[in-house]
Amino acid sequence: MAAQKELVWNVYIEDFNSKSIDIYNIFRHAGFYNDVKKYTRKCRDDRNGFAEEIKRSLMYYFWSKCEWEVILSGWPPRDDFHAEKIDVYAQVMMNWDRFMDYLWENRRSAK
Repeated sequence: MAAQKELVWNVYIEDFNSKSIDIYNIFRHAGFYNDVKKYTRKCRDDRNGFAEEIKRSLMYYFWSKCEWEVILSGWPPRDDFHAEKIDVYAQVMMNWDRFMDYLWENRRSAK
């Protein structure tokens, strides 16, 4: 039997301890990963239902929470400096179709 593939979807987060911007695999978040497993069983052949449940879970765990937000800005800073907060939810939503294709095709890896 072949080994199951690990789910990976990377985003940028801030590590408060090291004061650095790090890459984080959202499937390492236990609550979100458990939801993916639960919805994989619940929505076996219903991709649209699966997508709605995953979107709700992403919102619950990653939407508008300061620990999941980073600041994006241009470089170098100028007098008319503009920065934008972006959270993990927004980072995933920028590639929502690709994310759902990836997750739907690999959902059996979440067991």
